[in-house]
Amino acid sequence: MFRYSYLTLIVFLLLISFKLSFAENEGLLDETFEAHGGLEKWNEQNTMIYTMVGFPLTPQVAKPNKSTVDLKNRYNKIESEEFTVGFNGETAWTIPGPDAVGLPPRFFSLDSFYFNGMPFVFADPGLILIDAGTATFQGKSYRLINVGVKKGTGHSSKDDFQLLINPETNRLALINHSVTEIQVERVTWVFNDWQDVNGLLVPAKVTYYPGWNPDNPGEGATYTVENVSISNVAPDKSIYDPPANAVIDTSPSLH
Repeated sequence: MFRYSYLTLIVFLLLISFKLSFAENEGLLDETFEAHGGLEKWNEQNTMIYTMVGFPLTPQVAKPNKSTVDLKNRYNKIESEEFTVGFNGETAWTIPGPDAVGLPPRFFSLDSFYFNGMPFVFADPGLILIDAGTATFQGKSYRLINVGVKKGTGHSSKDDFQLLINPETNRLALINHSVTEIQVERVTWVFNDWQDVNGLLVPAKVTYYPGWNPDNPGEGATYTVENVSISNVAPDKSIYDPPANAVIDTSPSLH
């Protein structure tokens, strides 16, 4: 299950993390945002806490790990029995060290939030949304929204993303995307189940597939998102700063 390269996810996450002012043609997802509780309600929130179980990047992060996310700044602190990872927007760190995580702490801090923040992260600035008609997955037809990145935004503006929306519920059903920076084929994320947290529908169970094979996606890797809380109370930002015994992440940034 862990043969899927975390690098395919990293580039995508970095692309959607940049903040300018708004996503172009954001209105194409208005019904989807509303179906998930509303973008305005999401933007009122400051903290998201959850535990991931089975996240398919490395054996270490597949074990239960708890994230505390500052939604306004995208800071994150991740805690498990074997490691702690933190990111304060400038410095990423880990205890006891990156080998305990199996991937760069900065990247994992982003990975640990973005897929769990969908669909709302697609309102991020620097993205261009296009109505592309319909697409099918496993014999079912979905509304299709193509998402591009403005030139000069992020690390690789040539990448593209496809959002498949359930036409009956307007909820996000799955996404697939390319990763041109490292010449990786498309990868697919299917949102198997959602959970209502304070009126917001956020992921509860997600399956990752390598490639884009809509008729027969093959073997996937599923993770669950548990013990979720979302609050308009801002977190204590000091929790994201590295303690004295932390190992600072010196891996190169793709920004």
